[in-house]
Parts: sequence; structure tokens; C-alpha cells
Amino acid sequence: MHDKNTLASPVSRAIGYILLTAITVAGFWAFGDKLVEGPINEGTNQNVTWGLWVALYVFFLGLSAGSFLISTLIYVFKVKQLEESGPTALVQALGCLILGGMLIVLDAGHPERIYYVVLHFNPTSAMAYLGVFYNLYIAVVVVELYFALRPRIIEKIQSGDQPAWLYRFLSLGSRRLDAASLARDGKWLMILGIIGIPTACIVHGGVGTIFALSKARASWVGPLFPFLFIVTALASGGALLTLLIAAFGKMPGERKLALVGSLAQLTMGVLILHAVLIFLELFVPSYSGTLAQVAGDDIKLYGSYSTFFWCVEVGLGIVIPLLLMALPATRKRVGWLGLAGFLIVVGMLAERIDMVVPAQLTPFFAASVGAYNHFRYLYTYFPSTSDILVALGVFALGIWMIVLAGKYLPLEVSPHKSAPEGGALS
Repeated sequence: MHDKNTLASPVSRAIGYILLTAITVAGFWAFGDKLVEGPINEGTNQNVTWGLWVALYVFFLGLSAGSFLISTLIYVFKVKQLEESGPTALVQALGCLILGGMLIVLDAGHPERIYYVVLHFNPTSAMAYLGVFYNLYIAVVVVELYFALRPRIIEKIQSGDQPAWLYRFLSLGSRRLDAASLARDGKWLMILGIIGIPTACIVHGGVGTIFALSKARASWVGPLFPFLFIVTALASGGALLTLLIAAFGKMPGERKLALVGSLAQLTMGVLILHAVLIFLELFVPSYSGTLAQVAGDDIKLYGSYSTFFWCVEVGLGIVIPLLLMALPATRKRVGWLGLAGFLIVVGMLAERIDMVVPAQLTPFFAASVGAYNHFRYLYTYFPSTSDILVALGVFALGIWMIVLAGKYLPLEVSPHKSAPEGGALS
């Protein structure tokens, strides 16, 4: 039996890598097909112009902004209970930024023209400012990640760990581990975190603003929308970070339980606030009788997306995770808390799809229905094969990032040793 178990792990791992590689190849084939053929193979149409890719862009951006804001609790506000999750939070922030950026650039069409946003900046466009802050956000995360990982990277160089070339590249020539250099790292982590807080909020809240300014889609219009985006980002980012630490965290059992438990408690509080805001977004238009908004919400609550909303977004994404994180039998077990994090992430993905698509299924005016007898003018949407393959490819790329980061990046942090005073790392 022991031999079988020993052999099973490499075999199952090999099968997993083969499947992951196949999905990645299929996704990048669909990605290339979009670049060559344009939008002809997409599931969107003249009426439903934002589909799965836009929903996933908002989803990944939320995962990034949420995890980054959690990292600021560590590097700016010195919350020691979460300290060991800091580097993982920054890696998550950067990885999700890359994945979301790929999707939105592809959805916009002609990605080779992206530099036009800079050369032909429109000072009256919210999207133009969003592009500027998006790039600033990337720069902040990259530099902050460097300072968070620098001491451990130098330790790996000194101990001769492989691949040596990678660690020499990531260290940027730095070799100092004295108290002054560690204090400098802590100072820069605080400064960058302070800069990053409004930047992350502007980036993700700015996406919510773009939705809220789309007056033709009544379900998106509202002052709460930008704030809802930020709260949802914290919930989803905290949930994914909880899952990653529970599944891949390299630390003793008691320390892992304490860290995962702290992340779960933080996520649970934000998730409750998220649920309240979702309720208000749906209740106020219904109670006030705002017909245009009610029509879009009815599709989500009672129409074709109702099963998706009630079962996935509410049931799997809110109710079950709250129970797992609150019940005494499950709240002190890393596995159950990791499962709660996974379910919240799934629910947040459903929430993004529920937010983006149903609002576009309501006709602008009754006469537009049937005005054009062509499938490109229908008020329906279902992801095409191309849409799904690109989405799967992006998720596969995200898994590759997790695997490679866990294998090569020194994400482990000794507890209570990274204060800006520059104490030596053990």
C-alpha cells in the first residue's frame, strides 16, 4: 500500500500537468484566433456588448485590489496576525492584474493600439484616467513586491539555492541584509502601501464608476456602485488569499490555522457588508418602482439567471461560506476555511457575471425588439466556444502562476520579524 501511494502522487501530478497544459494551449489558440479573426467568433452582439471577458476582468481586478488592500494592513498598519500572508497577497495582486489586463485588452479589440490611450489622452474620459492609474497600480505592486521578497531572495543566493540566475535577476544586484537595509525595506513598503491604497481604490472603484456612468443600462446606475466594487474586491481578494494560504502555506499547523483563521474572520466581516450592499442594490429600485432597473434585476432574481444568482452567488458564495466560517465544528479547521474561501471566490465570479450580463438583456425600448431579424441583434447572451476557451486559458495561466510562484519565490515569512525597525530575519 505504501508503494502504491508513493507512485500515485507523481502519476496524478503528471496527469494534472498534462490537462493544465492542454487547457493552456487551447486557450492561447482561441486568444490568437481572436487577434486574427476579430470579434466574429465571440458570443456578444450589438445589444449585449460586454460578456464573459468583461465579467472576468472585473473579477480578476477585484481579486487583485482586495489582496493588495489586505497587504496594506500588514505593511502600513502593522497588523501582525496577517504578517505571514504579505508576500502571497502581493503576488496575488500582481498575478490577477496581469490576467485581468489580458482579458480587457483582448475584449477591447486591436490591442496593438493600446498606446493610443497615452498618445491621445482624453481629459474628460473616466476610462482614460483609469488607464493611467492602472499602470501606476502595476508599478506600485511590482516595486512593493521587490522590497517584500528582497531579504529572502538574498538569503537564497547566499545559500546557493537554484535557479541561481533567477534569484540574481530578482535581487537587482542587492546583497545587503544589515539592519539599515531591512529598515529601508520596511520604510518603502509603508510608503508604497500608502500610495497604493488610493490607487487600488481608484482603479477598482473607477471600474465601478464606468458602469455607474452608463446611463443606458439602468441596473448599473447608482452612487453605491463604485463603493460596492471596493467591498466586493476585499471579500473576493480575502477569500482567494485564505484559500491560497490554506492550500499552499508552508508553516507549522498552529501558525497556519491562526493565519487562515484571521484571514477568514476578516473576509467574513467584509462578506456580510457585501451581502447587505447587494440587498440594498436590489431592494431600493424594487421598492421605489424604478421600472427600468427592476426589469434588469428581475432577470437575475426570477428570470433566466435566477438559478445562477440564488444557487451560486447567494447559496454557494455567501450562505455556505458564512456557515463554514462561523460554526464551531468548521471554523477551527484549515481545510474547511480554505473551502469557504474557494466557495466565496466562485460566488464572486457568479456575482460579476450576474452584474454584467442581465443588465444588458433588457431592451432599450419596446420597438427595438424584432426590429432587426438577425442573431446579432438579439437580447440574449451565452458565451461562445471562443469565449470559454479564452477564459479557461486565462484560468490555466493563473494556476501556472500559483505553481511557479510557490516553487521559486520565497513567500514564507517568519512571524513578527519584518517590522520596519529592521530586525534580522531568522
